[in-house]
Amino acid sequence: MSGVRWVRWLGVRWPGVCRWMHVLLVFGYVFLTIMIVIVLLMVFGVRMAGWVRWVMMVGWFVICFGGVWVVEVLGSVLLPDCRRPILAEEEKLVSLMSEVRGRADLHRQIRFLIRGGAKACNGSLGYGTILIQSGTLPLASDGELRGILAHELGHLRDGDRVMEAAFVTTGLLARLFRWGCWLIGWGFRFSFVVGLFLMAVLFLLLIGLLPFFLLDRVLRVLRWGLRWQIDYRQDAFAFRVGCGDGLRAWLVRSGLAANARRIRRLEKME
Repeated sequence: MSGVRWVRWLGVRWPGVCRWMHVLLVFGYVFLTIMIVIVLLMVFGVRMAGWVRWVMMVGWFVICFGGVWVVEVLGSVLLPDCRRPILAEEEKLVSLMSEVRGRADLHRQIRFLIRGGAKACNGSLGYGTILIQSGTLPLASDGELRGILAHELGHLRDGDRVMEAAFVTTGLLARLFRWGCWLIGWGFRFSFVVGLFLMAVLFLLLIGLLPFFLLDRVLRVLRWGLRWQIDYRQDAFAFRVGCGDGLRAWLVRSGLAANARRIRRLEKME
């Protein structure tokens, strides 16, 4: 393939390539994390049968990719700033979503939660939940709401939110390392003796957690590079289903500097 043809092919296929890179990144993170756990247990003398290792591996994948389903089902209980929509809100959102799904030829069932936090943003969760900030409903026009819903529907369709949740869950051991370091730092601020005592108590634990922290740092940098491409891909999806103008209008209305790149890309799509 010539250089020019390669560039053209990459320009067309790049969104799909980024999607699969994101999937491979998350699956690789989950796999490497549980493998490091198994290796560390063997190094410290823990003997395990082969079936135990397989159970640990399968169980870890279920926890990472299934935990978001539990949060999604119990969202109004586990998410303190979220509530179920009242009848008027739900009727409006369901009607607009029906139009968007018809344009996209998707028949996935979507449920809605209303976010009450003043600084909360519109978003989506898990396999089929869209989060709408309470201030968005009275401010956004129907066209703007269609654009927001189309963008989030694209995330749910491609499994972006499941991958994000799995990545966050997998990073639990890295967060334990950071919390341990924070606790030692707090101990030294309180008293030098307390700091030394906490360091002695947590030293072996932090040494064992260090590989997870380093792996998390590396993969977070790689995922940061894909984050913008994920949003760009769903902006393009909203544009393809005829909701791009509304999405761009809402991004302009929101006035967030972080949206400037997305707005410029949507303007080029017109």
